[in-house]
Amino acid sequence: MSERLWCVHIEGLNDFIVADSQRAAEHEASAINAYLDSAETGPRATVLRAVVVEWPFDAADHARALEEDWRDLQQMPHRRPSVKKSDGVFVNMARRVKKLVSVARSK
Repeated sequence: MSERLWCVHIEGLNDFIVADSQRAAEHEASAINAYLDSAETGPRATVLRAVVVEWPFDAADHARALEEDWRDLQQMPHRRPSVKKSDGVFVNMARRVKKLVSVARSK
């Protein structure tokens, strides 16, 4: 019996993010979904969802992706801090106003 290999599947984009364990995949999917829930307000919000699945490709591809895709994963939006402590109250307020304006324009 072979060891199970895990990943996060981004439904709606049909993209896979390799994970070194089921637990890591669950953590990543949770972080992605939290980001999507807070960032997406338009029609794509209902389409995009991260789910944990077994890696659908071969073991060599999984190993390669673990090694090569790590840097890309670190650059994904859900990995970036949403509010930096150094930003302060006015920058945070400006972000909220900008988001409200963009939502109002889309209606």
